[in-house]
Amino acid sequence: MLSRRRPTGAALLAFVATLMLLMGGICAAATHFLLAGRQLASQPLDREIAFRAAEAALHDAEADLIAAIASGSARLASWPAPGTCADGAQGGICMADGDHRVWQAWLDGDVGGAAAIIGVALGTFTGAQLPVLPAAVIGATTLPRYLIEIRDDPPAAGMWPRMRIVALGMGRDTEVRVLLQTEFQP
Repeated sequence: MLSRRRPTGAALLAFVATLMLLMGGICAAATHFLLAGRQLASQPLDREIAFRAAEAALHDAEADLIAAIASGSARLASWPAPGTCADGAQGGICMADGDHRVWQAWLDGDVGGAAAIIGVALGTFTGAQLPVLPAAVIGATTLPRYLIEIRDDPPAAGMWPRMRIVALGMGRDTEVRVLLQTEFQP
């Protein structure tokens, strides 16, 4: 006589375990897509905030130069050595030295440390401020910085040298940075 084996449920257990693993994988993928979508949606806004902050720093640097030239202040009385930046009353004024870019640390992503002392923050010499935003609107959390780089080509007699203004703006996330440059000839 044939004996019947009693069902143990091993197949059912394997099936339920497979379903649980499948559901866990689907939940993990959905969470990943939601977080990636949020990051993709907020990055253009952060970039726009960084761009506007850098643009404000460019305008502040131009106003700084125009005021210093018009008043004949000591800010532009002497130039720093090539490849270096001045400090104190001449803070944020640098002298170009061939291909050496003082502001390269900003491009390399070093926003703290050595890069934090390069240039000056918005409003240091002019008193300018970022626009006040409504309470529900989030703007730049870090003040933009700028530096004024005296070009190493000599100016014509009686003229000011050409200057390159370099401005760094950061978004709400400091990893989102915009670097703008302009040439300025007083």
